[in-house]
Amino acid sequence: MSIFQVDMLSGLNKVETAIALLRACEPPEGYYGAFSGGKDSCVIKHLTQQAGVKADWHYCVSPIDPKEIHDFIKQSHPDVQWDYHARGFWKLVTKKGLPRRQGRWCCEVIKEAGGNGRTVIVGNRREEGSLRRRKQKCFEAHTKRNIVFVRPIIDWTEGEVWEYIAKKELPFCPLYKEGLHRLGCVLCPFVRETKFEIERFPKIARLWRIASDRNWEDRQAKGKETFKTKDEQWYWWLDRDAKRRDKRQGVLPV
Repeated sequence: MSIFQVDMLSGLNKVETAIALLRACEPPEGYYGAFSGGKDSCVIKHLTQQAGVKADWHYCVSPIDPKEIHDFIKQSHPDVQWDYHARGFWKLVTKKGLPRRQGRWCCEVIKEAGGNGRTVIVGNRREEGSLRRRKQKCFEAHTKRNIVFVRPIIDWTEGEVWEYIAKKELPFCPLYKEGLHRLGCVLCPFVRETKFEIERFPKIARLWRIASDRNWEDRQAKGKETFKTKDEQWYWWLDRDAKRRDKRQGVLPV
């Protein structure tokens, strides 16, 4: 079904529904727009403009985002503000250890640091996977922080996102032309194609390896290291098959 097809119950299509949501929830001071440089961010930013509501847009600068994302934001979205919340990230890896699915401290440092006290527009979509995301609502307060989220495309599919981009002729990051479906942090704990990412983004992969080695050395000096070698820790982390990984080594200590 086309994203521009009218729903018989509401009398609106998905684009009109998203715009209506943005207008209904607009705070007096305007929205804080969370912009990542991905396709979903491009769509919510354009929808906000179509809705005629006030918003200031922010990119939480990630040291583990591909350079192509940085270049795209600079070229196509010069109005987006760059917020540097993650300075000293690699030192944190040395201190805290490599982030894991069940210990993903990196998002709090990089992606979730901004927007305090604001109504935040995000491009989350239920289709993207996790159980937590499938339970998210289009308008919802954060459980721990003073933030309210508005998710105008929460029920959109990936195909509908691309349909909107094509219809409105929106620019998008060239990494998608290489076949990538989602953009974001290189070697994110949720990424399974680690071999591909190491080969495609070698500079960031090298920084991860250096931080991993330093973390191993730090733990060894404190007598806390459970891995026999740096290589063992590194390849354990890259093995994203949790059952096989945990059976072989156990839980990576923090």
